[in-house]
Amino acid sequence: MSTESNYEDFRTILTMNMCTVTQDPLLLKDILSMVDMTMMDFEIVRKSMAIIPTTGVPDIVNYYLAARSLSGLSAKTLKQYNYKLINFFTTINKAYSDVTSNDIRNYINMYKIEHESSNRYLDNIRITLNSFFQWVVDKGYLTVNPCKNVDKINYNKIPRQPLTPLELETVRFDTVNIREKALIDFFFSTGLRASECADVRLSDINWEKRMVHIRHGKGNKERYVFFNAEAEVSMKEYLKTRSDNTDALFVSVKAPHQQIRSKALENIITKVSKRSGIHFYPHKLRHTFATEGLHSGVPLETLQLLMGHKNIETTLIYAKQNQNDVQAAYQRAYA
Repeated sequence: MSTESNYEDFRTILTMNMCTVTQDPLLLKDILSMVDMTMMDFEIVRKSMAIIPTTGVPDIVNYYLAARSLSGLSAKTLKQYNYKLINFFTTINKAYSDVTSNDIRNYINMYKIEHESSNRYLDNIRITLNSFFQWVVDKGYLTVNPCKNVDKINYNKIPRQPLTPLELETVRFDTVNIREKALIDFFFSTGLRASECADVRLSDINWEKRMVHIRHGKGNKERYVFFNAEAEVSMKEYLKTRSDNTDALFVSVKAPHQQIRSKALENIITKVSKRSGIHFYPHKLRHTFATEGLHSGVPLETLQLLMGHKNIETTLIYAKQNQNDVQAAYQRAYA
């Protein structure tokens, strides 16, 4: 194997490892540029063992994952893609260029039998494989996407139900401390994703305008969101209980009061959910935000910007409305 090929492998795996530390694409590119310049005076020699022991998995899978990471794919989604692609290639034991539509169909059917997976998860596998092979085609490594002719796997979609106004008030009443209350008020009034909420810093908040600068939304896109007076009161009350100098909006209870991540925020919400007897989670609060927004007359395109959706159709999926409301919303968007 050539030195150039060794270095490409090293660079790809370095990128994937760095993605566990930061998801900022500009920072990643700057670091890689510095590595490239530094390595001009060195040679990379591969050890006898593979850098990543993925027997049966083509190197192009690592290149694909690195590319998706640099494009802004979250670490959580990247991990899911990695699992599905590794499992696929180690199972069929074929080069990516030899994979056929029937190989994919047989694999999905076998996976269903062995794991008793739902049709929803099986279709998710199909989507992942289609995304990978389409990227391979777009990059010129293949001329045909073998997953293109694999039919979508139908499944019953459970309609997303937002919290009712009574449920929301019940949940707020069942909080046991001001941090829980502030978190629920902030989630509901901003419509943020859990990962976005965890990243909010005090320096991102404009209290006078009740506005928050979201610097790293999905796909690393920036946007501004707003919060209501109720959230402002509970947030300020929560901040009065803190004596730390951490810039993060929500921090751990115990010293040194570090910024808490999205999983920790989800755990807090889960505790309130169990205590109240009302099943909800951060995304359900996001659905409630969208539904209440449309119901109150917020234009669909405005709600799209607030929620950080690339496509306006996604906003409608999050917003639980009756048919008349949906039709009116589309008229406002496309008329």
